[in-house]
Formats: sequence, structure tokens, C-alpha cells
Amino acid sequence: MLGLGKKHHALLGVDFSAAAIKVLELGRSGSSYRVESFAVEPLPDGAVVDKECRDAGAIGAALERAVKRSGTRLKHCAMAVPSSTIITRTLRLSSKLSEAELEGQVSVEADQYIPYNIEDVSIDFQVLGQNAANPELIDVLVVASRREHVESRIAIAEAARLTPEVVDVEAYAVDHATRLLLEQLPDREAKPIVAVVDVGSQVTSVYVMSQDQGVIYTREQDFGGRLLTEEIMRRYDMDMQQAGNAKIHGELPPDYAASVLEPFKQNMMDQVQRLLQYFYVTRPQDTIDQIFLGGGCAAIAGIDEMLEDVTGTPVMIANPFRGMPLARRVNQQRFLNDAPATLTACGLAMRGFSG
Repeated sequence: MLGLGKKHHALLGVDFSAAAIKVLELGRSGSSYRVESFAVEPLPDGAVVDKECRDAGAIGAALERAVKRSGTRLKHCAMAVPSSTIITRTLRLSSKLSEAELEGQVSVEADQYIPYNIEDVSIDFQVLGQNAANPELIDVLVVASRREHVESRIAIAEAARLTPEVVDVEAYAVDHATRLLLEQLPDREAKPIVAVVDVGSQVTSVYVMSQDQGVIYTREQDFGGRLLTEEIMRRYDMDMQQAGNAKIHGELPPDYAASVLEPFKQNMMDQVQRLLQYFYVTRPQDTIDQIFLGGGCAAIAGIDEMLEDVTGTPVMIANPFRGMPLARRVNQQRFLNDAPATLTACGLAMRGFSG
């Protein structure tokens, strides 16, 4: 049930991290999108650990609350499994195979590359097109995930009375949302390779996309905004909720910026640089032409300029909703604050209208 195919009706994008669950509904008129509904619901500590669902009941209950608060009427949704849990291969198969033959051949070929029992995985594939070296062959992208990762997300959706129509991959969902970010660049054609750096609550993810080939690299690091919250707790003797609220509302002592925030920002730069360096080691022939900075930490004032100085690469805050109209029931200020952390949910909601 890894959704690589096309859909033609609205789907509720559902994304969850260790900290919160987000639901997003998009509408479409012509080639333009509109935000119809949106909500964020916090998750209890331990419900999601290392992107694994440890407490499906708590996550399902939070999803149900988020759906209710959003006001959406959609009952079909799109979700995603972590990129770190999937295996991808590009197969070269005969262009003369029928659809049924192609499906059978993919299963046979995939069995050679997947280090699990074929009955324990969910597989999907998409024909990329004619092979460049041999016109009698086609390139077929195969994506496989352990069935438990897919089934856990299906169970969470069903607990919230939703029907999961698509279970995608996070990297591909972010790639979908990146199409909206690319439209914001006046010199898009001059930037064939772009990176999305998503600094979340506990995990920092880097996705590198080629405008011609899609996702070409992903990597994750255990680092996120929770470390800043924990340092606030220690230094100012607060509990987690107090520290989180103080961080959001700026209600901290005068020494906070120099003593706590600046060291965190420098640590964040070091982590991002390390992740990007891994890319350049594996693909020394490529150059990243643009960075889009997403995740909750993108809200730190001036962090985009700091990353641009450190990397020498243009950096833009990742807001795929820039210029997009919002329905009246969507809280504009809250939504704009959360926009950089809503890339995956955005890409999933887009799946209802495109491949």
C-alpha cells in the first residue's frame, strides 16, 4: 500500500513526529491550491520513538482530536512511512511486458534485493520511463517497506475513523511539497539540485532532490529542537511544558540568547553541515544549488541567514503555502508559524490531486 500511483480526489494529509500529529486538507481550483483545514495535536512522550509507533492507541486518539479540531469532512487520508525504513531499487525490465506481467516480474526481481521474507513486506512500483541506454527496456522504481510499518499507520488511521488510501514515503511526500517551493524561485532553471533540511523536534532530515530525477539522497540525524527545550529546563528550573511555552513566547531571562540559544544554533549548524557533507562524499560530482529550511527550528529568528553563511548556499525558509489562500476556519497566524514544519503533510495532501 505504498502509494506511487495517481489519485483524483482530496485526501487528508496526516503526518506525525515524536512531538505532534498534523492534519492538512488542501482544495484545488485549476492549478492553484487552497488550505481548507489544518490542525496540530501534541503527542505524549514515548508514543513515537525513533519514528516507530510505540503507542498506537495514543496516536490514534490524538489523530481523532486533530481531525475534529480541523473541521475537515474528509474521511480518506494519506500517511507516510519514514524514509529510513524503506528499500528502493531501480529495475530494468522489458518494455513489452503487459501490466500483469510487469507486476509479476517486479515481485520476482524484488525478492532478490529485499533482505526480508517477501510475505513480510509491502511493495509498490512505478514505471519511470524508457531506459536511456536501451530503448527496449524500461526503468521501474521499486519501493519496499516492512509490512509492520505500513500496518501500524493503517491501524492509527482506522482508530481515528479514517480510511487510509495512500501510505507513501516521507521523502516522496517532501518531494511533492518541494514542487511548490521551486515555483517560488525566480531562477529555478539555474538550480537543478536542491536540498530540504528539516530540523524537527528530535530528528533532523536532509532530502536532496534533482529536478530531473526526484529524490536522490536522504539522511537523518538524532538532533532537534527538543534539545533546546531541555537546556531551558535545566538552566531555568522549568518542566517540559513551561520550557516549551517560554521558548515559543520568548518569555526567558536576558542571558538566554547568549548562554542557551547561540550554542544551540551553532550545534545545529554543525549537525546540518555534517549531513550535507555525507551527500558530497557519496555524490562528489553534484552541487546543491538551493537549501530550503523546514521543521520547527526554522522559526528561530535569523537561522536561515546563519545557515546560508555557513554553507555558502542560498537558503530560504520552506513555506510551500506562500501566496496560497486560507479557508476562514484556518487560524492564519498559527498556520503560518507551523508552515515550515508541515512539508510532509502538504506533500501527502497533494497526493489526492497528482501522482
